[in-house]
Amino acid sequence: MFKALAALFAVASAGGALAAGPAAGAGSDAPAKEPPRVLSVGTDGVLKIGVLLQGWYVYQQVDAAGGSIISNTFRVRRAEINVQGDIVPDLIGYRMGFDPSRLFEPVDTVVPVTGPGGGTVTVKQFPGAGSIFQDLFVTLKTPYADVSVGQLLIPVSLEGYGPSEALLLPERALVASAYGDKRDLGIRASKAFKYWSYTAGVFNGAGANGLDNDDSKDLALRLEAYPIDGLTLGAVGYASIGNRLSASTKDRWELDARYLKGPFTAQGEYIRARDGGGASEVDSHGFYGEIAYKITDAFQPAVRVGYLDPNLARDLDPTVDNSDEAWEFNAGVNYYLKGLQAKMQLGYTRIQYDVKAPVNQVILGTQVWF
Repeated sequence: MFKALAALFAVASAGGALAAGPAAGAGSDAPAKEPPRVLSVGTDGVLKIGVLLQGWYVYQQVDAAGGSIISNTFRVRRAEINVQGDIVPDLIGYRMGFDPSRLFEPVDTVVPVTGPGGGTVTVKQFPGAGSIFQDLFVTLKTPYADVSVGQLLIPVSLEGYGPSEALLLPERALVASAYGDKRDLGIRASKAFKYWSYTAGVFNGAGANGLDNDDSKDLALRLEAYPIDGLTLGAVGYASIGNRLSASTKDRWELDARYLKGPFTAQGEYIRARDGGGASEVDSHGFYGEIAYKITDAFQPAVRVGYLDPNLARDLDPTVDNSDEAWEFNAGVNYYLKGLQAKMQLGYTRIQYDVKAPVNQVILGTQVWF
């Protein structure tokens, strides 16, 4: 894939033309030109390469009954590479994105054997996502709707649907990670106007890189309003249609808000969810509130409080352990060396469960983005 990108650069350079024009020659009195932000491709098209690199050091302590369990590790959190642009200006756009850090080395895993005899067998399995592929879509642009077809983010969760490079704390809130930041194959229409915007989509419902294996589809609608400068109010409806008894049935209802004015940022969201159908149906919900303030252009503290209960039915039965409920408390500091292009983050998280041992985590992160 990297060879393909190198070839793409070579073809773009040979065919034409850099958007910024030729560089000043050696010894010239002319000022040096800034590096080009886009390349010319095709007949009239443009191409832009974007990169998001994040490296972390993670310290974690679990306060178990027999004593604290401590671990620490260095980690490549993101290595996203995005190619996007227009092949026909203001009419046909495109985007492709992938993240090599998502491809983990397979490890030995013991799995049970089904059928006569039973037992177990050791096989190689990925401990996490086995694909680096994220986004790929083509967009038709019109004055009232930009229609994209391919693999895209579903418009659920204010924080989950937003850009990773702009997160105020190293990780998304528990509720945003549980229901948002998900990709699916489908078609999406969106457009932003002065006081409002919309995003509507039809998706397979099978998740990223997954083909549909039934006659059901997921419908999504996100509406945003901008009543005053700096304020965003959002609402989301997401529902599966077709076979409502399927285990893949998903429903989401969301309300969210963000206020960004000068050095002050505040945002929050509430999501109610239902997964599965029939007897397997599970209701859940969660929320968070977050504030941040830029003391200087470079220094920004942030705090967040959140909650997630992935199974509301357990709360109604005192005989069932409801230790899945979790409160999270986050505090952190952002240090911007050059805006979002180069920043460092230090964040502390405590996750407090009803019964399970609480988790304390410290993340020191660095970021480069362009």
